[in-house]
Amino acid sequence: MSKRRKKVRGNPARQARPAEPTSQPGGLRGFRQARREGRDTSTAPQRRDEVRGGYLSEANRRAAEGADSNPHLLLYSLLGLMVLLFAYLHLYALPQMNYFAGGFSMPDARLFGYSVEDIERLRNVMDSDGTGQLSFLHRTAGILFPLSFVLSAWAVVGLVMRRGVFRWMVLAGAAIFAVVDITENFLIDQILTMEPLEESLVAVSSAFTVTSWALLMIIGAVVIGSVVMSLISRGVERA
Repeated sequence: MSKRRKKVRGNPARQARPAEPTSQPGGLRGFRQARREGRDTSTAPQRRDEVRGGYLSEANRRAAEGADSNPHLLLYSLLGLMVLLFAYLHLYALPQMNYFAGGFSMPDARLFGYSVEDIERLRNVMDSDGTGQLSFLHRTAGILFPLSFVLSAWAVVGLVMRRGVFRWMVLAGAAIFAVVDITENFLIDQILTMEPLEESLVAVSSAFTVTSWALLMIIGAVVIGSVVMSLISRGVERA
């Protein structure tokens, strides 16, 4: 009787299969194992939930987009605060002060400066309550607005504008505006209450007012324009 080997019957799953290469652990475990084995740690396998088919997983992609948008949310918040303070100071509060000045506009609102005659006219119609209200406005919104302008320019320079000398010029211009504008507020308070009135101080205060308005319009246009261009370019890239 010939002896033949019988075919192996049974569950095919139990039959021997070619061994598959074991995947190396990823994440921190893979990094430690690569370091123990003396391999290059920069090529340590990543976690499977981090990369799928060469692309970040959906959760990590959303997290990356959120990390990128958080600084821009801060930027937009600072810009919104700056616009609100500007509207309150120059479009609401200062026009309201005309009531204490017999209908005459405040020196802060005069883009082209003012003369000694203009200040004398204000001094004749404004009482101590009016000058006190203007001084209080200068020490609150008159300081907060220039500071918010500097912070907004700093955020735009750091997050939107490209590296170069120009962005430092923009930031320096914003800082100079803040110093000039705050100094102008104190000079106006002084020339409205000092006795006697000094013409040289009026000329200096008027020059500070014109300079602050010029810097505000130039630097403000650059800051707002940079943000608008950045939003347009981001929209084009996403499209």
